[in-house]
Amino acid sequence: MTEKKDKEAKFLDLVSRVQKCTKCPRMEGSARVLGPGCGPLNAPLLFVGEAPGRLGADGSHLPFHGDKSGHNFEKLIEQVGISRYEVFVTNAVLCNPKDENGNNATPTGAEIENCVPFLRETIEILDPAIVVTLGAVALKSCGIVQTHGLSLKDGVRTKNNWMTRTLVPVYHPGQRAMVHRSFANQLSDYQFIAETLRRLNQSPRRPTSKKGRSGSEKLGDVARRVLEAHPEGLSYFALHKLCFLAEVASLEASGKRLTNSYVVRQKDGPYFVDLHSAKLPTLIPGIQLRNSSGKLSLHLSPQMLLLSPNIKMTLSDQEQFIVERVLTKYGSWRDAELKRVVYLSKYMRALLRREQKSGANLYNAAVLPFVSLDEE
Repeated sequence: MTEKKDKEAKFLDLVSRVQKCTKCPRMEGSARVLGPGCGPLNAPLLFVGEAPGRLGADGSHLPFHGDKSGHNFEKLIEQVGISRYEVFVTNAVLCNPKDENGNNATPTGAEIENCVPFLRETIEILDPAIVVTLGAVALKSCGIVQTHGLSLKDGVRTKNNWMTRTLVPVYHPGQRAMVHRSFANQLSDYQFIAETLRRLNQSPRRPTSKKGRSGSEKLGDVARRVLEAHPEGLSYFALHKLCFLAEVASLEASGKRLTNSYVVRQKDGPYFVDLHSAKLPTLIPGIQLRNSSGKLSLHLSPQMLLLSPNIKMTLSDQEQFIVERVLTKYGSWRDAELKRVVYLSKYMRALLRREQKSGANLYNAAVLPFVSLDEE
């Protein structure tokens, strides 16, 4: 067995045991959030949070995605040039602890202790060069794995030798923690993390200085153009699938992606984390979300449709041509037809073959490759 396959086999075995764990009574009914969606097994950087959020990872099964803490985390790493394709994200406690009212609760000491063996094994399997703890619970949990003697207040944004690697404590990106450490200060913390990673010669791309060149902004332009081509409205499902087909067309034409957004496989096919419904109003000005019988549809306001021809795009002429070609070919297709053609793409077929061969559930595994968007 090669080293890569051995690592994957160990990780899938760990995931299987996590899914069967029943040690914590109040976690019954909560998702066990550990799996392919956490990141690559060769990631040099491991983020450890507190626990999955009720409105976030407990539903999305992606750590730090879907709730305000997740949106803050995704914004912080993007702004310092770190991609989710390059990091592994997990939690000290792998299930969502709820209080008697069903709200998020702080994990108890016993719940932290119950999950410590899983965290220790995750670190041993991944063997990351850097471990970043997000908040006091994560720092405490790592201290149980191996003593470090650090406190969050005194140790924030410092490099510390720990388990033959570097440990960097920072604050949790949730709204409550922002009271103690502002977003601006946390952004400085993440710049420190990115620079620490670069100095280990395991470098994420540097954040771009050109206005409008971030991956989410480029994805916003692609999504806006898709919506402009559907003035009658478009399903949320179709938006993701048409953006995916545009990415595939770009890879086939040039070997490059249009964006660097994290794309994972969910039950209905490829899903862009940057197109989470809560992010769309910021990403696409003038978007209107309508929910009918549990199905989300998207529209651009009439005013935005009128202004669209005058809004400058961050996409190059070649990239715009690729998007238009995809819209010409697939823009009028129904959701079921889009799902079929997406599943026939070589990227989805490769993932399905891997799933069949390993026997593992690869929901939330990355679908598209990460391609750094270097400045031109």
